[in-house]
Amino acid sequence: FKKFIYTCLDENVISMDTEFVRNKTFYPELCLIQIGTSKGSYAIDTKKLTNLSILKKILKNKNILKIFHSPRQDLEIFFNLFRLLPNNIFDTQIAYSFLCQEYQISYEKLVLKLLKIKLDKTFQYYDWSLRPISQNQLTYALNDVYYLRKIYFKIVQKLKRKNRLHWAMEESKTYLNKKLYLNNPEDYWKNIYPHKAKNLNLFKLKKICEWREKKCMSLDISRKLVFSDKDLIILTKNPKQLNSLSIKYKLKQEDLIIMDKILSNSSETFLEKKPKILKNNIELLTILKIILKLISNELNISQNLIATTSDLEKLNFKNNKKSRLLKTWRNEVFGIKINQFLNNELKIITRKNNFFLEKN
Repeated sequence: FKKFIYTCLDENVISMDTEFVRNKTFYPELCLIQIGTSKGSYAIDTKKLTNLSILKKILKNKNILKIFHSPRQDLEIFFNLFRLLPNNIFDTQIAYSFLCQEYQISYEKLVLKLLKIKLDKTFQYYDWSLRPISQNQLTYALNDVYYLRKIYFKIVQKLKRKNRLHWAMEESKTYLNKKLYLNNPEDYWKNIYPHKAKNLNLFKLKKICEWREKKCMSLDISRKLVFSDKDLIILTKNPKQLNSLSIKYKLKQEDLIIMDKILSNSSETFLEKKPKILKNNIELLTILKIILKLISNELNISQNLIATTSDLEKLNFKNNKKSRLLKTWRNEVFGIKINQFLNNELKIITRKNNFFLEKN
């Protein structure tokens, strides 16, 4: 293993993937690491090789580009293992979005589009903690890094022709924010409220979520085994459901005492939503959506990659330092044009029943 890692240090580009299971645990259980190099594709059995610290030499090396496809879960594993994130990564899923209007394309579909090869996905939902691993399973796992290198070189070639490689490199960095991988028990409630339910008692929601997160983390068990999000919302709305839900989840007496104390609290704290600046300015919001659509068509890039409706609603032209639409490549393709339009330097015209942006 050590010898293999040192051979990887001579590489400029490597592809990486992981296989893991997470059905019953809070943290993903790493089962296999796959690495593709110029010399071949390799699998590391993390059930046999448990000391993986030397892998940090690759992850930390700024001179080696690490290719992933939709890497959030892979990076979460490395962060949990080493409390660090790799330097210099490239996400083929994001990168391909700069070449067409297809957003968040799957690896299987991308290989088919670029290489005309149909991958066998028999083991997509396989329990990779089981041993031994068959030759067919190994081939499946290695294909994930073997073809990943091939599609990387094709994508880079296309991006260079369009002068968009720096956009893809910049956007890939969004996964290197440690906050994405930190599990803070006090913050989990934000994943539920206000997206999945309204008018919830915020104090109770926060405290029950915090209790559940701490319990799951300490025991390394899945949230759904302790208390599902759905039932957590039901309980917050109707505390009388505690007894029936405690039977369903086989809660201990100590847990019931804690939850009963939370639910009996008379606090009536509710979340104050931050106002969305443009939500009520329908006309301006509509125009921004039209400009977004025109730019998406002109560049052949997905609208969702450039901006979401939420991004547009939060735009504050008096204090725009925090908006991602006015930074890096997004400012180049969208932010500058918004300001040009608002300053009457840009207009929307029609030509042959199609809309276009044109300078005044």
